[in-house]
Amino acid sequence: MEGNTKTKPVVVIGSGFSGAVAADQLVRAGVPVVMLERGPWRDTVPVRSMGIAERTPFPRGRAMWTSTLRSIRHRWLGRDGLLLNRRGLLEMFVDRGLTTVCSSSVGGGSHIYSAVFRYPQVEGFWDGFCDGVSDQSMQPHYESVLRRFDAVVPAADLKIPHTAAERFGPDDPVQGPQTMPPTWLGFLFPEQIGQPRKIVDANGIERWEMDYDDRDGHGFLGAPSGAKTTVDFLYLAPLLGRGLDLRDLCEATRLVAEPAGGGARYRVDYVDHRSGEAHALHTDHVVLAAGAMNTLRLLLVSRDIEHTLSGMPQLGRRLGGNGDLFAFWDYNEAGRDLSTGLPFHGGFQLKDERFPHMLTGGGWPAAHHYPLPGFVKERIKRGAFTSSMGIDAMDGNVCIRDGRLRIDFDPDHSPIYAEIKATFRRMSEVTGKRIYYPRNPITVHALGGARLDRDIDHGVVGASGEIYGQPGLFIADGAVFPQLPGGPPTLAIAAWAEHVGAGLGERLRAEVHGADAGQAVG
Repeated sequence: MEGNTKTKPVVVIGSGFSGAVAADQLVRAGVPVVMLERGPWRDTVPVRSMGIAERTPFPRGRAMWTSTLRSIRHRWLGRDGLLLNRRGLLEMFVDRGLTTVCSSSVGGGSHIYSAVFRYPQVEGFWDGFCDGVSDQSMQPHYESVLRRFDAVVPAADLKIPHTAAERFGPDDPVQGPQTMPPTWLGFLFPEQIGQPRKIVDANGIERWEMDYDDRDGHGFLGAPSGAKTTVDFLYLAPLLGRGLDLRDLCEATRLVAEPAGGGARYRVDYVDHRSGEAHALHTDHVVLAAGAMNTLRLLLVSRDIEHTLSGMPQLGRRLGGNGDLFAFWDYNEAGRDLSTGLPFHGGFQLKDERFPHMLTGGGWPAAHHYPLPGFVKERIKRGAFTSSMGIDAMDGNVCIRDGRLRIDFDPDHSPIYAEIKATFRRMSEVTGKRIYYPRNPITVHALGGARLDRDIDHGVVGASGEIYGQPGLFIADGAVFPQLPGGPPTLAIAAWAEHVGAGLGERLRAEVHGADAGQAVG
């Protein structure tokens, strides 16, 4: 549906799962959208087929030294952190007790995710926090997202390599997971395993089917072939020219609440990283979808440094790391290249009941491209990253202190981290293959900080995703999570974004129809 010219464009900040899914619902409702994305389009087979002329490759070869990291934020690096490369893929927030990793691209975190979809592993995840949101009301959105991704259930006929069933036998101390929650994978698998084809979808998007032997990787450094389903081509491509104005390499820097009667509720200031010029958008509705850390950063900077927003007394409270603890497993099995296959090798656990935590893992993607000596690359290819997720105390705090963004998080408050480390140590002992892990957790799933709850004294957003005391300002990403899901949060984030986008789209469409009816009566 083309954008309705009677409705001011909604500004969506961020183009990852939450931004893309919310924008999809808005454009379908006839609402025009201007999307600001600080990162570039990535050079993939699907994006080339879209006719996008300016594309940035994923970090490969010597460019890994210069283009993997976009920026680092640390309390010693000033308000804006250290910007290394505006087109870099990853951003790191490093602070007390917790390091968080974020992405920067059109398509956001879908380029670095493992393409695993699961429901929250906490029963009643949405229940009891705010009237209008419940597990039951979110179920249709979960189902809609899974259909859109054409997600498949992993099965033996997919012949996925490097799984626990393939690697461990009955006499090994390690086994596959004894209980597995419902799981779906967002990959385009071939009809004949080992015979991938290039296919063209109904929108003219080209992509290759999954090739397990593809040495360029399908993991956290991007999937150039398009075999991994990412939201840039799945959600955003069909919206271009139909109501979506996507501005890549454009970074929102400040939100300004405009005076009443000024013609718009908000001004969104942003910088165009191509020219370095500052610009502004005026709108009545803003959807924040920059990922939890950058959504919190933008709100805190606007409120506490620029003083262009106010209120939100619970902002920054109850941040969690989703129990993430990433490590390197020096598996080093002769003849095995763990850098191929899927980025996610499935779960495994010790047979020792004293260590019940399930671990997951995957190879280091595109390891043959690493700018390292050959023998080092070969050793990395025989290694894997491993991790576990779960429920931490979710008692972190994000704030502005001395003009800088600060994260206060004490992993010692969360027993899960000690339990996972104990599992790593035991796994190293019984397999003879050492797992190296950091002292403090590294997470790719920072969640919370702008939680859903019943009122302004307990949370930041209500059932629609609208911020209390800030009419027209919405949050569509994982910053709103009222608790931690205990597993991959992608499905819950996308479902929440669909809920927010659909609700706002319906509201704006009703306002236009109401205005038209009033004019007709007049």
